[in-house]
Amino acid sequence: MEKWGYFQSPGGNHPLTTLDPALDLVDPDRLSRFRYGVVTWIGEDGFPFSVATDFLLSENGEILLKKPSTSPPMTDRRVGVLFNHITGIPTGGYTDRRYMLVWGKVSDDKGFLKLHPEEISEWDEKILPFDKLCAAAVPQGKKYLESLQPSIDA
Repeated sequence: MEKWGYFQSPGGNHPLTTLDPALDLVDPDRLSRFRYGVVTWIGEDGFPFSVATDFLLSENGEILLKKPSTSPPMTDRRVGVLFNHITGIPTGGYTDRRYMLVWGKVSDDKGFLKLHPEEISEWDEKILPFDKLCAAAVPQGKKYLESLQPSIDA
């Protein structure tokens, strides 16, 4: 069952759609609407590295990422995989905006990298229009600005 509200992640609260933790984290039907993913992780040198790659959904709903041909090692590390879509309007602006950000670890699996989801956040403007997303973000933005105020006053 889908619920609306704030999703607690290591970076704080995000006003996004979230899936009920009692159910599977990733909805395969929604994920199948994306064409590729961007994998980001921290390399051995301590710097972030990102690479776009194709992916498959197994019959069991597992996320299998195509191994990038050139990349630092990422297996057994926490990664973020951003699946996103946006359609430009010829007269200006955008429509059909949506994304799904899945955090977890990856392991080798028969020539692919299997993503083991641990956390997810997502937004789809057909479910939550952009203006309502912005309105939901106001409390988070206010809290962030209030946290900065002491350093500004110093």
